[in-house]
Amino acid sequence: MYSATNIPSLRLPPEHTWSPYARRRVLFGQPVMWHEYDQGGRHLTPAQLAPYRQQGDEEIDNILDLLHREGNAIRPGQDILVLAEQALEKSHQSEGTLSAAERALKQFYHNYSCLPEWVDVDQLQRGQQVFLAYSPIIGISLYYRSLVPGFSISKIAAVLSSTGYLAPPASRESVQERLIDTGAFLAECFGNPASVTLVPNGAAWKAALHVRALHAKVRRGLLQRPTSSQRAWKTAELGVPINQEDMAATLLAFSANSLVACEMVLGFALSRQEREDYLATWRYIGWLLGVHVYYPTEAPRKLSKAHRLRPLDPCGPGWNPKRADRIEHSTAIFESIVAHIMDPDASSVKIAHHLLRIGRKKMKEGEEESMNNVDGVKKKHSSDELWFYFRCLQCRRFVGNALADALRLPVHPIWWRRWLLWGFSTTYFVLLTLYTAAALPWSPLRETIIRFHQKHTRQFVVDWQDSHAKRMQAKLGVTHSCPFAMVAPPQHSL
Repeated sequence: MYSATNIPSLRLPPEHTWSPYARRRVLFGQPVMWHEYDQGGRHLTPAQLAPYRQQGDEEIDNILDLLHREGNAIRPGQDILVLAEQALEKSHQSEGTLSAAERALKQFYHNYSCLPEWVDVDQLQRGQQVFLAYSPIIGISLYYRSLVPGFSISKIAAVLSSTGYLAPPASRESVQERLIDTGAFLAECFGNPASVTLVPNGAAWKAALHVRALHAKVRRGLLQRPTSSQRAWKTAELGVPINQEDMAATLLAFSANSLVACEMVLGFALSRQEREDYLATWRYIGWLLGVHVYYPTEAPRKLSKAHRLRPLDPCGPGWNPKRADRIEHSTAIFESIVAHIMDPDASSVKIAHHLLRIGRKKMKEGEEESMNNVDGVKKKHSSDELWFYFRCLQCRRFVGNALADALRLPVHPIWWRRWLLWGFSTTYFVLLTLYTAAALPWSPLRETIIRFHQKHTRQFVVDWQDSHAKRMQAKLGVTHSCPFAMVAPPQHSL
């Protein structure tokens, strides 16, 4: 138990049961039975994944381009859904007077104003129950197992480094605000029943489309940098910013990776029903965020030739309807992406260490310099040095030694303090295991725990809305703005 690379559901079956085309690989300490799609398996090769790095979110990218061409570039804090609603209302009066941007906005709103036929609202609500039941371990794993190690994918880290989002030189306060914003998005998605919040025009539905617009603005801002500039975005090397592979990786970090974390602390997997429901919920959220889904009977969108790849659909059942299995498909896609682009570099190390220091009290200049030394050689001990080492240990236990070493997560140099931290860490895991087990379906405490988490999740949203509104008013000088908005035009803030 508590081994990141010995997860029961990920243990390899006996080799005599393998396909002759399958082979053993090790991805950062995790053994994998690698079986490629073209040979009857589910894994994708780097050559198959590479085109997805050139695929952004054409549907909304096109809207921003049209608005810019018409001299109505979206402003800081401006709500794209309000623009879409205005275009829809205008079309009711006179369809012929709509500009190209307004027609695109109207179509965008129409595309997401009805639930796709592959969405089951009851299943979405069951997926929400999974989140609420296990929210402590899910939240902790999102930080230690997904967020921090996720930036060992240097091509994703490049976006953060280029924008200062969650990365130096962003201040601790700024990074904390952005992490809280992410928590608020999760709370919107899972705090109220799907039939209220995730359906069209619900609060979570709006939040997802707002986040999608934010990503499009970041993408556009990076791509518009002059090619002669040292800060120019290297599309050929890095791919389009926030591309389909990056978005698939992020979606799986929030969904499949959280399920693995639950299994890590429990010592066994959640029921198949719970895992499928949770993945299905994230599939729908991902669709709202711009992650393409594969559903053969769905009406095709008008996309350019470069964007007609078969969607990765990371939380979907896979490409072969005869072997539909969203658990196997999500695992294989995640492993494929890890094999393709996870390659920690100096920027990955810098961002990971920066995130592990978030929440620590403000230090003096000398202490700041000391803690920024990723080689672990300190000029001066900070008063809360143990907290940083504890977080590094927790992250190491969640991701395994191989990836932790690649991110240069230090262990405490004094042996007895290492044991002290290990004791605290193990006690923490044991308590987390007991609490997680109390929320399992057979537990008489499950419903009480869900209600407790739901109450505090809803209150978190209320508190965030108040503090976020004040923050936006201070930065933008307006009383109302898009809840998930850039506070400066992309070309300036990036």
